[in-house]
Amino acid sequence: MVRRLLHYQRLLGMVVTMLCLLGVAAYSTMPRQEDPSFPDRAGLITAHYSGASAETVERLVLRPLAEELRQVEEVDYSEGTARTGVALVRMRLQDDIYDTDAAWDRVRQAMDRARLDFPDGVGQMTLDDRVIDIPAVVLAVAGSPSVAELSEVAERLKRNLSDIPGVSRIELEGDADEQITLALDDAALFRLGVSPQRILDTLSRRNQTITGGFVVVDGRRLSVLPNSEFTDMQAIRATPIELPDGSQVPLSAVAEVWRGPAEPRQPETWYDGERAVLLSIIMEEDTTDAIRFGQSVRERLTEIRPDFAPYDIHEMFFQPDKVAERLNNLAWSLVLSVLIIVAVVFTGMGIRMGLLVASILPMVALISVGLYDLGGGVLHQIAVIGMVISLGILIDNAIVIVENIQGHLDEGIRRLDALRRAVSELAGPLGASTGTTLAAFAPLLMAKGGTADFTRGVPVMIMLTLSVSYLLAISAVPLLAARFLKRSGSGHRDRLIGLARFLGRLVQRYPGRLILAGLVLVAISVGMTPFMAQQFFPNADRPRVIVELHMPEGTDQARTGQAASELEHALRQRPDVLDVHRFVGFSGPSFYYNLRRSPDAPNLARLVVRTPTLEDTTDLMHWIRERVARNLPDLTIDVGILGQGPVRKAPVEVRVFNADDARRATAVRQVYRLLRSAPGTVDVRHDLDIGVPGIAINVDDATAARYGLTRADVANSLYGQSFGAVAERFRQGDDPVPIVLRSREGTSLALDRLLSVNIYNAQGDAIPLSAVATVETEWQPAVRYLRNEAPVNSVLANLEVGFSFSQALDGLRAGLAEQPLPPGTRLEMGGDAEGSSDANTALLKSAPIGILLLLFFLLIQFNSFRRVGIILLTVPLSAVGIFPGLVLSGSPFGFQSLLGVIALVGIVVNNAIVLLDVMDRELARGRDIHGAVRTAVERRTRPILLTTATTVAGLLPLAFSSSTLWPPMAWAIISGLLASTVLTLLVVPSVCAKVLRAPVPEPENAPA
Repeated sequence: MVRRLLHYQRLLGMVVTMLCLLGVAAYSTMPRQEDPSFPDRAGLITAHYSGASAETVERLVLRPLAEELRQVEEVDYSEGTARTGVALVRMRLQDDIYDTDAAWDRVRQAMDRARLDFPDGVGQMTLDDRVIDIPAVVLAVAGSPSVAELSEVAERLKRNLSDIPGVSRIELEGDADEQITLALDDAALFRLGVSPQRILDTLSRRNQTITGGFVVVDGRRLSVLPNSEFTDMQAIRATPIELPDGSQVPLSAVAEVWRGPAEPRQPETWYDGERAVLLSIIMEEDTTDAIRFGQSVRERLTEIRPDFAPYDIHEMFFQPDKVAERLNNLAWSLVLSVLIIVAVVFTGMGIRMGLLVASILPMVALISVGLYDLGGGVLHQIAVIGMVISLGILIDNAIVIVENIQGHLDEGIRRLDALRRAVSELAGPLGASTGTTLAAFAPLLMAKGGTADFTRGVPVMIMLTLSVSYLLAISAVPLLAARFLKRSGSGHRDRLIGLARFLGRLVQRYPGRLILAGLVLVAISVGMTPFMAQQFFPNADRPRVIVELHMPEGTDQARTGQAASELEHALRQRPDVLDVHRFVGFSGPSFYYNLRRSPDAPNLARLVVRTPTLEDTTDLMHWIRERVARNLPDLTIDVGILGQGPVRKAPVEVRVFNADDARRATAVRQVYRLLRSAPGTVDVRHDLDIGVPGIAINVDDATAARYGLTRADVANSLYGQSFGAVAERFRQGDDPVPIVLRSREGTSLALDRLLSVNIYNAQGDAIPLSAVATVETEWQPAVRYLRNEAPVNSVLANLEVGFSFSQALDGLRAGLAEQPLPPGTRLEMGGDAEGSSDANTALLKSAPIGILLLLFFLLIQFNSFRRVGIILLTVPLSAVGIFPGLVLSGSPFGFQSLLGVIALVGIVVNNAIVLLDVMDRELARGRDIHGAVRTAVERRTRPILLTTATTVAGLLPLAFSSSTLWPPMAWAIISGLLASTVLTLLVVPSVCAKVLRAPVPEPENAPA
C-alpha cells in the first residue's frame, strides 16, 4: 500500500484538490434550511355530520372510522374528537414509515370502507396528510376594513407569487368566503301563501347554465348565449315568485337580499392589531435554498408592491431570515473553533508540525461538504453541529501520524522509511479507533422516529468527516509530513515530557491505589445524578411568547375573539412587547416546526407576542397568567415559548383511560389536583367536557302526521331558519358564491321566537312549530375524545423555567400512592416523558448493532477479550466528568446530552486504543508489563492531551453560545472528556499492569 501511495503522489494530490473544489462549489449551491425536514407522518381527517350531537357523531362516525383505521398497520395511533356536527381524527404513522404516500393511500382506503357504515347526511371526508408543512414566508395583506376586499387582494397577490422558483403551494388564511343571503320575511311568506320550498324551486329553475348551441355565419361559428344565469344582485332580487293565485311578486317582496361574509364566522387574523388576510408560502423542502428563496420573494414583492397600493403587504413571519441568522452564527462558531484548535495545535506541537496537522481541517471540511451534497444532504444547523463536534476528533489521526513520523525522523530514520514505518504501524490502530467511533454513532444513524430524524445530521456528518480524515491521515498527511518535517535538534524535547514521565512513574508505582481512586470517583459522580435536572429537549431561543386561548366548549367565535382582543389590548400597554399577532377560530400559521397546529374551532384563539430578548419572556408569561386569572376567569390559557424536538401537546401530558365516564371524570379531576400541586407545574388544564345546554325539539308524530309533516320536515325547517339552505350558486365571479335561504335572524334567532317558527308541508301550508312539537332545554356533551377507539381524557401542564417533566411526574406518582385512582383507570404518559421514552427505545433497538461493530473493530485490532474489556472501562470512567459537569454548568440531561455521551464514548475509546497499541508493541519486544505500561503512558500522553485539548477547544464556542439547544451536549463532552482523559492515562494503564502479563499468544498448534 505504501509503495503504491509513493508512486501515485501526483494523482493523490489531484484527487484531493478536485474534491476540495467540489466542496467549495457544493457549499455555495447546496440547499439551506434551519432545521431538518420530517417525513409526513401526521394527518388529520375531518368529517361533517350537520346537526348531530357530539354523542351521535362519536357513535355513528368516529367509532366506525377509528375501527377501520386500527386495521391499517402503518398507523401508530389515532386521536378522535367528536363535536356537534363534526368528527376530527388526528393520526400518526409508525416511526419506521418513510414511504408515507403509500401509507396514506391505505388510510384513504380505510376511510372509504368506514363510509359504508356512515348514516345518510354525513358529508365528504377530507384527509390532510401535510399538516406538518411549515410555511417559509407568511405575508399579511391589510389596509382595508373589508375582509372580502382583502381576500380579493390576497388572491391576486397569490397569483403574482405562485411562479417563484421553489414555491410548493400558497395557502390563504383568515380570508372570508362570501355568501348571498336571502333573509326571508316569515310574515310576508305567511301573508302571501308562499313556502320556502317554492322559492328554492324557482331559484333552481331560474339559475341554470344551459348552452344555446351555435350558428354558422359566413363560415364562422357564433355561440348562442341564453340569459339563463343570474348576472347580478338585482337579477336575484327581481326573480319573480309565483303566488297560489297565479300572480307574481319579486323575490325582494318576501326576502331581504345582500352579499356578505359566509356564516358562521370563519377564522380571523390580525397583524399587530390590524385586520388582515394571510398568505402562507410553503417552499419545496430539501431542494430549495431557503435564503435565496427569501431573496426571490422580497424581490418580487418590491416589483409588484406599487400595483397593490393603497393596500399594505407585511412580512408577518419570514423564516429565511432565521435560516441565515442561524447558519451564520454556527458558521462563526465553526470558524472560531478552527482558530482555537489551530492555536492549541501550534502550542502543543510547534509551527511546522502544527501546520501539517491543521492543514487537514479545511481539506476534511471541504471534501465532507462535497460528499454530503452529492448524497442529497441539506445544510442545516444539525449538519453544521455535527461538523463542529467532529473538528477536534478528526485531527486525532493526523496528530498521531505526524508525531510518529517526527519520532522516527528524530531517531535518524530516512524520510521515506519513516513514512513507511508510520503508516504500517498506525494504519491498523487508527482504523480501529476510527471504526469504534463510527460504531458509537451507528445507533443514532439507524434509529427511527421523529427525534432520530431531527438529529440524524449529527451522526451522518461526524461519520463522514471521520472517514475522510482517516483516509487523508494515512495518505495525504504522511506524504506532506515526509516532505516538510525535519529532524529535530538534539536539544529538542517534548514540552510535556516531564508530565508524561511523572504519570508513567505514578502508574508503575501505585496501580492499585489509582484503580481504587478511579472507582471512588465513579461512585461519587453517579451519586450526583439526583441533583441533575432532566429535560427531553430545551426550548428554542426565539423571543416569542405563544398564548393559546381556550374558551369553554360551545362558545361562539365572537365571544372568543372578544376575550382574545381584550388580552391583546392589555399586552400592548407593556413596554416589553414589540408586536402581537392574533388568530381567532384557529391556531394560526405554523411558522415554526415545533408549533402544534390545532383543528379549527370557534372556542380557540392564539396570540403570538414578540419581546426584545428571550429573558423578557419569563416575566411576561407570569404577567399573562396573573392577568387572565384576575380578569378572564372563564378563559383557559397555555402560555409558553417555542420548543425544540418533536411536536407535543405539552411538556407534561397524562392520558386517563376508563370505560366508565363517571369514573374517568373522577380520575381526571384527581390527576388535575395532584399536578397542580406538583413542583414546577403551571397552566395545568384538562379537557373534561362540562357539557353545553341544548334545545330539544320533541315532535308529536301523530299531530305532525295530521298536518302532513315528518320529523325530517321539522329538522330541515329549523336548520334552514338558523344556518340556512343553499338554494343556488352565483357564478359570475372568480369563485361560485352560494345563495343561502334563511330567516332574517339566522343563528341569532331568539329563543322566545323559536316556537313561533312556521313549518311548511308538501302543499306549502304553514304550521307553527308549537302545533306539532314542544321545546325543552337539556344538558348535552359538547365534545367526546377517543384514542385508538378507547374513551380518553387528558391532563396537561407546562413547566416553570428550571423544572423538568420528571419532577412533575414524580410529584404525581407520590400523590397517587396515597390516593389511588378509581378502579379500572389506566394512565398513560405523553409529552416529554413519552418522547424521551420513544427516542431511547429507538436507540436501544439499534444499539446492539453499534455494540457489535464496536467489538468487531476492537477484536480485529487486539484479538483479546481482556484488552477489549480494559478499553471498555473508559466508558464508565467518562461518567466521572459528565454528571458533575452538567450539574455545575446548570445544563439538564436530555437527548442533546445523550448525543454528547455517545460522542464521548468514541473519543475515550480511541485514547485507550492508541495507549494499548504502544503497550502491546513494547510487550512484543520482550519488555515486562510495568515497563511497557510506563513507556505507553510516556509516548501517548502528548497525543492524547492534544486530542483532548483540540476537542474541548472546538466545543467551547458551542458551550458558551446563546443557543439553548447545544450547550448541554457541549458540556457533556467537555466535562466527560477532561475527566476521562486523566483517568485513561492513569486507571487504564494501572488495570493493564494488574491484568496483563504477556502479548496476545499465537494459536496453539496442538496435535489432533
